[in-house]
Amino acid sequence: MRDFSGFIAVIQELIALFESLIPVEQEKLDAAIKNRVSFVEECMHKEQAFILQLKGLEQKREAQQKLLGMEDYTFRQILEEVPAETASVLTPLFARLSDQIRLFQSINASAKDIMEVNLHVINSALAKKAMEKETHAAPGTKKDNRGGNHFTSRSV
Repeated sequence: MRDFSGFIAVIQELIALFESLIPVEQEKLDAAIKNRVSFVEECMHKEQAFILQLKGLEQKREAQQKLLGMEDYTFRQILEEVPAETASVLTPLFARLSDQIRLFQSINASAKDIMEVNLHVINSALAKKAMEKETHAAPGTKKDNRGGNHFTSRSV
């Protein structure tokens, strides 16, 4: 009989990681909504640390699955192969992990959308400023189509 305790422990660690990561992602979303760029950056730095942890846990999970002879199995396939008592432990863990991942992805997508909107607003404001500068040039100055004084101006 195979020992699933190491695999179960890794799944529990993944759940705990996402439970810690989700509040950071929510904080990033809130900061993006309020246009608090420094807070968004701070959250992104925290996320980077979580991503490194996630990569490590994924490697541990893959190693555990390999030890169990289930190297390329999906969670559904694992549940089909394990004894009933192990399935009764793994089923709620897989469901919890799946829920956490979905919640994280949802918040992450919302934060990304907000940041893209904010970036668009900034770019639009910058383009408007550039147009205003060109429109409000001093009288008698001639501008070319690129927005700068023409190099070969004949008013010397």
